[in-house]
Parts: sequence; C-alpha cells; structure tokens
Amino acid sequence: MNYTEPGNKTTKGGRTMERLLLTNDSWTGTVLRIGLGLVMLLHGAQNLLGWFWGLGFEQAMAVLTTQLGLPKIVGVLIIMTQFFGGIALVLGAYVRIASVAVIGVMLASFGVLNYSNGFLTTWSGKQLSPGVEFQLLAITVAVTITIWGAGRWSIDRALESPRSRISRERAAREAEMTIQPPSHL
Repeated sequence: MNYTEPGNKTTKGGRTMERLLLTNDSWTGTVLRIGLGLVMLLHGAQNLLGWFWGLGFEQAMAVLTTQLGLPKIVGVLIIMTQFFGGIALVLGAYVRIASVAVIGVMLASFGVLNYSNGFLTTWSGKQLSPGVEFQLLAITVAVTITIWGAGRWSIDRALESPRSRISRERAAREAEMTIQPPSHL
C-alpha cells in the first residue's frame, strides 16, 4: 500500500526502495560483493554460456533437471541467479536482492547435492566428493553483504537519495561525537 504522509512526499514504497539501496561508504561491502560477485558470475557463465570449460545452458539444465531431479523453473532460476546475480553484485546494483538470491541458491544446494562425506571437500580416491564449506562461506559473505550493503563504488550508492545520505552522514557525525575518548588518553 503506497501512501503519502502529511507534509512528506515519500511513499511507503519509496521508503522501502530507499532502505533497499541504503549502503555506507566502507570498503567492506565493496570487497565482499566484488569477490562473491566474481565467483557467482564466472560459475554462471559456465552454466549459461559454456565459458571457462563450462557445460552451457542446455547441458547444465540437463544435469539440474535429469540428474538432480529439479523442476525446470528451479534450474533456470539457479543459472540466472548465478550469472545475473553475479553481475549485480560486481556492479553493486540491488545487492541485497542479489545476496538473498545467492543465499537461496546455496541453501537449495544442501538438499540437492550429496554431502555424505561431511564438511570438507575430499580430494582422495578416484572421485572428488563435495563438502559444504563453499556453500557456508558463500552464505556468510552474502549475509554480510545483505547487512552492510554495497559499499563504495556501487550503483546502489549512486542511486541512494540525497536525503538518506544526509541523514546517514549526520547520524555518523553524531555517533562519532558521542564516542570520542577523553583528550587526556
């Protein structure tokens, strides 16, 4: 429901979008989103386009639907999340949405892949046996991005409203003044 508050031209939907884009100027969000974004983008390029010795869309879909038994729509969503979510993360565009989508893909992989050998990937024997360490790391990074936002050099930061930025900067200055250590230390 969108509405206009008295004396305020911001709608409820506008505030939601503002909160979605809200980020800070730290390098933390930047480093995390670019790192996770590159991993997801390259993996998505393997599955969607067949780049980097990947399967390509048709073969990747065959693996997801035939071997893993996923519905076609879920397979498409996984591949598109990897590729386009990776692009969004690298560019810093709507990173909270992209991060939540990555979390969904990583959580879904727990139910699909065989993790009978435990936490770590084992390289011994004839066949590589996957562990869950990659998924847990990707989820951790994506949750952090969801909390922190896109950081510096991001489209989210460029789209952030001046009013939000001024309010955030004012709050940061006020917090800085209240936590100043005594000058005699």
